[in-house]
Amino acid sequence: MDKVRSEINDSKNSSPNDGHEQFPVDTRVVTLVRLVKGGTGVDLARIVVMNDQATPQHSSYREYHHGNTGVLIDAVTSLSMQAAAIQCSQKAIDGFTGTMPMHLDVSQAVKWCCGVYNPTGARKRLFKATDPDDGTKMIGLLIEQDQQGRLERVTWYKTREAQALFHTTPDKLTFEVVKDENGAPSLHPNDIGGWTWFYTTSPCSA
Repeated sequence: MDKVRSEINDSKNSSPNDGHEQFPVDTRVVTLVRLVKGGTGVDLARIVVMNDQATPQHSSYREYHHGNTGVLIDAVTSLSMQAAAIQCSQKAIDGFTGTMPMHLDVSQAVKWCCGVYNPTGARKRLFKATDPDDGTKMIGLLIEQDQQGRLERVTWYKTREAQALFHTTPDKLTFEVVKDENGAPSLHPNDIGGWTWFYTTSPCSA
């Protein structure tokens, strides 16, 4: 497992998205991503990042977002993104997602748009973290849920028009809520930093 886990940070092989995917895709392994509510060990979401292979319930080059309706995003102040890699098998994926229902099934092909995305979800919160590709910059993660806590959309912010979200997916990345000058939670990336922002959202908007 350690050998497989380490492959998540190896260079990826080519994909039909020409590198324009959200999480980097490695054609040798499936990437599993957990979004964990800070300080609790409770998963807010579990994301399955497929590669060029498929299973009976998962298609190639798609991302499957499973959400925990017991964690309401507007009550979360920090979270941890944790990633690992597994060989492609339905049993292994099912073991990861468990009983958490699947809320989003999206293509890995993405489009980076210059500007600011306007969230419409009933519940929403923007988080920030140091960009693993550039320690002098930050990235943003905007999560939207409906009133019942189902995942509706996940939007990522970066300070440049990228191909994949990361050059390599980090094993762990800590996010904290974005606040405005008055200390209130903010949904605007300019409260992260005054850079030019690019965003990609699922499903992708023009």
